[in-house]
Parts: sequence; structure tokens; C-alpha cells
Amino acid sequence: MSGPDLEEALETAHLLADAAGEIARAHWFAASETGLKPDGTAVTEADTQVEARLREIIADRHPDHGILGEEQGATGMDRAFVWVVDPIDGTRQFAARLMNFGVLIALCHDGRPVLGIIDQPLARARYSAAEGHGATLNGVAISASGTRALSQAVVAVANPASFPEEMREPVDAIAEAARLTVHDGGCLAYGALARGQVDLCLNGPDLDAYDICALVPVVTQAGGVITDWQNRPLTLASDGAILAAASPALHAQALDRLTRHDPVWIP
Repeated sequence: MSGPDLEEALETAHLLADAAGEIARAHWFAASETGLKPDGTAVTEADTQVEARLREIIADRHPDHGILGEEQGATGMDRAFVWVVDPIDGTRQFAARLMNFGVLIALCHDGRPVLGIIDQPLARARYSAAEGHGATLNGVAISASGTRALSQAVVAVANPASFPEEMREPVDAIAEAARLTVHDGGCLAYGALARGQVDLCLNGPDLDAYDICALVPVVTQAGGVITDWQNRPLTLASDGAILAAASPALHAQALDRLTRHDPVWIP
């Protein structure tokens, strides 16, 4: 997908982010209750309303595209183009009225993410990327730092509770070797990597495709590298733990530390 088609998709993605942001802001400033899904994860009215609205816009503008969303599942997954949305990534933080949440929007072509948006509606900070178009923050071009050495890196580690016991040793080794480590930045950590403020991001095996796909173009179009913990490309079929870095050299260093331990957790 390229040229006018991708530009049209970018226009749609920004319309989706605008609509999601309007709903999310209204709910964040209002009083509302948080429910639980059957799997015990949190869900708010904002999650369901945002996704419903995004599905309406996609169906209107791209009726021949598929959609995968966290709240309403999948339709048209056999189609060449599939939109992937996480209406509120970081629902627990949103429910507690914290600010480290975001809206994730991606478009995959034959299973490969080619467009991504990470949007923070309260700060009105929007990371956007598409193949051949680079990465931007609110329309201004951004790029990863290019940091090559772990000893010089700022590392963002997901919530420690997301890492099973057998994964904590290599994660702790990376955190201890870094210049600075921060925790639980969520999707915004990957935006920070794309703009050169964070150099390495680590997530545990609790991610699904709707958590992952939007991150891929933002990181790669900014010059970074993002894979799973087995160094495999991330696609519409991906889930589990991921690793992103500001340079191939830094990615290789981190991957080496992850895989030198007995990877009993790898399927």
C-alpha cells in the first residue's frame, strides 16, 4: 500500500484519533465506574464507546477493510487490509484518572503493520507513522536517538507484574546495566523511543495484536527496531513479549541478554 491509498488511510487514522480523543477526554473528566471482563481485566464506558465509534468511521470510509478491536473482536480478518484498534490502552490507569494511557490505531496490509498512531488525548500528543512517510509528533518529524550502548541507554520496562518469574532475571539484568530505567510507561514509552527520549522498551508476554500493531510503524519509521523476544517481526498474528530499541546495535545487546538465559518461557 503506497501513494494516494496510504495517504487516504492516514487521513482516516487521524479522523479516528480525533473521534477517540473527544470521547476519552469527556469520560476522563467525568465520574464513571469501571467494570471487569470475564478474564478479570478492566473495562470502562470509554473503551466500549470509543471502539464503537471507530468501527462506524472505518465501516463508512473503508467498507472493504477488516477490523480487529480489543472490545468487539474481529471481523473480516481474511481481507488484505485490517484496522487494529485499542480504544484505551492502559484502561487501569485511565480508570484511576492517571494520564499514562493512549489510543492505539493501526492498519495492517497482508498482516503487516504499515500505519500506526499512538495518541494521548489529554496531552494532545499524537505519534503518527506510515511506511514511506516517516514518523511525526503532532506533525513534526521525529527520530530515535540511535543510542548503541546499553550502558548509555534510557530503558522503559513494563509493569514488573507483567513478567513471569522466569523472565525477571534477564529483564533485571538489562535494567541494571542501563543508564536510567523507568517503569510502566505503556504505549507512550514507544512514542518516547520514537522521539529520542527513551532508547529501549521491554514488555512482558501479556500483549495482544491490538497492543502491538500501532507501535511497529511508529518505532520503525523513526529509525528504531522492534521485534518479539525471539527476534521475529511483529505482525497481525503476534502476541506476547516485545522488545524495541533505538538502534540495531542496542537491540542486539538487549536480545543477547534476554536469550542467554534458559528461555523456558518461550513457546
